[in-house]
Amino acid sequence: MKKGVLAVVVASFLYGIMPIFTKKALMEGMTSGAVVFYRLFFSSIVSFIVLKILGIDISATKRQITEMCIMGVIGFGATMALLTMAYSLIPTGLATMLHFTYPLFVTVVMTVAFKEKMTKAKAFACACALGGLILMADFSQLSVAGIVLAVCSGITYASYVIANKKLQFASLHGLVIVFYVSCFAAVFFGIKAVITKEMMLPPTPLALGLVVVIAVFCTVVTLFLLTYGIKTLGASTASVLNMLEPVISLVAGMVIYSEAISPKGIVGCLLVIAAGIAVALDSAANTEVKVKVHVNTDRIR
Repeated sequence: MKKGVLAVVVASFLYGIMPIFTKKALMEGMTSGAVVFYRLFFSSIVSFIVLKILGIDISATKRQITEMCIMGVIGFGATMALLTMAYSLIPTGLATMLHFTYPLFVTVVMTVAFKEKMTKAKAFACACALGGLILMADFSQLSVAGIVLAVCSGITYASYVIANKKLQFASLHGLVIVFYVSCFAAVFFGIKAVITKEMMLPPTPLALGLVVVIAVFCTVVTLFLLTYGIKTLGASTASVLNMLEPVISLVAGMVIYSEAISPKGIVGCLLVIAAGIAVALDSAANTEVKVKVHVNTDRIR
């Protein structure tokens, strides 16, 4: 259980600092569509190489491949597309915070549809997380369309988190899932980038290095860790704990780009951190959750 908590926390940190690298890549002249495509393209290549080095079988059934294709497009493709559109209508910080309503959707679906137990700690964490995100977000500039798009991105991402727990492809090794999902999402975004004329080669060596770092550490490693966390902790627990990510993004922005934070934003950060701690303690104390983890690297269930 502790490994699952640590995996999600590390994934949250790596995801949280990803905007720093992405912003720098954009400053180097990359288009947003190209950054997304190269991120997924390189992550599919790196994950494939790692799978071959470790000797992990990448075979999957037609059902599993179909599921991963759908989740690659809906869980990744639609999420990124919706967020991109939201960024053009409302502040990116607000859009990101609204996107992080996804753990609430996960918790509700897992509780209602799959009868997952709603503990007091988990309910407290959801309340703290929602309150924290509201405080961190700046609602001074409102756009109904932008808010709807950002929230919808949370819904599409919630579908990916739940799928990693409930669909047949969830039985595959985490890196195998990363490989297939990245491949399908790369195709989706590659086509989109060509159609929108955003496709381009990295203009500088630094830009190339940045997209590789984003692909390896902020995609392959993070997806693997988050998948492991979902498998060991459960979908709703992992997703609520992952809400540490926007706090990390906020702090990273303050440190790297000297972005200001209001007093209510600080209170919001503390509430989200409290939510993460509550989930971690609840996971450690919950002896009813039985997890089977294989010692070898062939599969993680």
